[in-house]
Amino acid sequence: MHNRPTLFDMLHRTTQKIRTIVLAGYQSALLRWSLVGSVVLWLAYPPVGWGLLAWVAPGLWIHQILPPKWNEKRPYLKLWVAGMAFWLLAVHWIRLPHPMNYLAWATLSAYLGIYLPLFVALSRVAVHRLRVPLWLAAPVVWTGLDLLRGHVMTGFLMGSLAHTQIGFPRVIQLADIFGEYGVTFLIVLVASCFVRVCYRDRTPSMLARLLQLSPAVVALAAALIYGQAKFDGHRPTSKPTGPRIALIQGNYSADWKTDSEKQDRIMREYIKISHDAVVESGSQKIDLLVWPETTFRHPLLTTAEGYMLPPDPDRQSMLNTIQEKLVQPLSVAVLVGVSRTHIFPVTAGGFDYADYNSSALVDNTGKLIGTYDKMHRVLFGEYIPLADWFPILYRLTPLTGGIQAGQSPTAMQLDGTTYAVNICYETVVPHLIRQHVLELTENDTPPDVLVNLTNDAWFWGSSELDMHLACGIFRAVETRTPLVVAANGGLSAHVDRSGLVLDVSQRQRPEALLVDVRKSPLNREPTFYVVWGDWFAGLCVLCCIVLAVVGYRDRRRSSDI
Repeated sequence: MHNRPTLFDMLHRTTQKIRTIVLAGYQSALLRWSLVGSVVLWLAYPPVGWGLLAWVAPGLWIHQILPPKWNEKRPYLKLWVAGMAFWLLAVHWIRLPHPMNYLAWATLSAYLGIYLPLFVALSRVAVHRLRVPLWLAAPVVWTGLDLLRGHVMTGFLMGSLAHTQIGFPRVIQLADIFGEYGVTFLIVLVASCFVRVCYRDRTPSMLARLLQLSPAVVALAAALIYGQAKFDGHRPTSKPTGPRIALIQGNYSADWKTDSEKQDRIMREYIKISHDAVVESGSQKIDLLVWPETTFRHPLLTTAEGYMLPPDPDRQSMLNTIQEKLVQPLSVAVLVGVSRTHIFPVTAGGFDYADYNSSALVDNTGKLIGTYDKMHRVLFGEYIPLADWFPILYRLTPLTGGIQAGQSPTAMQLDGTTYAVNICYETVVPHLIRQHVLELTENDTPPDVLVNLTNDAWFWGSSELDMHLACGIFRAVETRTPLVVAANGGLSAHVDRSGLVLDVSQRQRPEALLVDVRKSPLNREPTFYVVWGDWFAGLCVLCCIVLAVVGYRDRRRSSDI
């Protein structure tokens, strides 16, 4: 007769298993060095921000491509652990908005961690099966996987290698041809060349090793020459002639609750900062006040043509508030982030509605010029997959309901300046902003200024603010269009068309950032990237598909891969 194990026995066995796994990991050189690579690469990102490390840190991962055979068991599992460790460090701020977000943090990191073993596996196929040189194989695979990361599950491209280089503006100028993917390609190419030189093999001479650096030298020199030429070409020669914009940054804490008293405090804070901005500007007239995402707490109600809302004396009109509190006393146009509810009739005499995360431009007479509805919704933040069919899913999260996605960009024209608004994480998705600019240009309304409205107070002044701004810097370079950011909690900023941050606010501090924007030249041609899009990264994805097919076909006789 066997005694049933006690709870103590079960805990003891579990502890022993965990101990065995940890010791095995500690004894694994692959895991140790891969984890070191994760930490060193993380140091290249905010909050530390040692961007130069990005040129060498991937080498600790790239090195795993070169050995012809694995000397360890489950190498890809260990690489996945290292990849997940990097993302846990890089996007730690995802846990901050709500206790449930700890699960989202772990899940997102686990998903993103998959890209590291994929990168090594596909690169090993290229190097060992197809004899592609490392300096070409590694950057092609990395870039292709980055493009996939920018599209899968609605796309998440924060933490791109390219973003580590915003402190070196001449390096990132090639983004107007290749997008940010071109900068990532360059970084991995350089790192791969250094790994190849340092790798111990039968390379006959020092001269041969130095020749292995030639692709890096040529590519980096070409990028810097191009970057310098673009930099010189965009250097301003006169004072700004564009609009003076006041970016209104409050610092109210974001939460999931609806509190009418708090809504009133938010409105009072933003109205006061707006009044102070006009006083601070003095004799220099402000052309536009910009409030961040959803900071205007009275919703905008719109109706389908021919449909009228029943009268409601308790309903506060958004336009009336803007006219009474801002337009009339300040005589200034206002662009605000607002929740928009569109009401439309349905069959049987009833009505239905759709909610949008929106923006609205009101001119200095109180007239509504236009609205833009956010097109790229944040997964689990603004909608939950399948929740339209299973509404109970919303009860399992802090969300009270999802928003609808907007259908198209909007050109908002005011006093001779065309503004293209985007909201929150839309600047994280390169192809979306590129499509905005292309569509508006084809409609003969090319934007003079990109405007990002965001509420980053969810992240309590963390490194998320810096990483989000880095995305916006690349959107300005890719489209050669200046960008302004109005952010609740920071960072509000003014970025010129070369990616230089000309003005930036302090984080978690209420203030008005006054910026004088230099508009893009008249009759300018759209950039190569705007016209042709992610052609370069798309070629890299096709290469990844070929490598995956080759690797799958040869999986039996190439178990070492």
